[in-house]
Amino acid sequence: MYTRSAYIENESKPFMADPEHFGDLGRMSRDVKAIAERLKLTREALGLHQAAFGRLVGIEPQAINNYETGLRRISVDQAIKICAATGVSLDWIYRGLASGLPVNLATALQQKRHQERPKR
Repeated sequence: MYTRSAYIENESKPFMADPEHFGDLGRMSRDVKAIAERLKLTREALGLHQAAFGRLVGIEPQAINNYETGLRRISVDQAIKICAATGVSLDWIYRGLASGLPVNLATALQQKRHQERPKR
């Protein structure tokens, strides 16, 4: 739980999936590659390998791999399993809207974004 001082100390630009931060992910894209990248980012933000993530959400690791590589588009039923286990929303998975993400996951995704940003 954040205290008021934690919010003040951590004031920064709110996490949003926009083109500046994630390239093609920022478009409210529903294409398979953008969905795949968001699924992978979600799993990595949770600190899990595909097998562990599959066990957590109740999806076979091979299916997780197919979704993350863009070989197959995730079905709504499978996406709902991920939502139920992780707290992400269908809006995040399919549209890239980060507003409904749990705070801890949004923070982890934001940190990952900073790590992946090229050094200048």
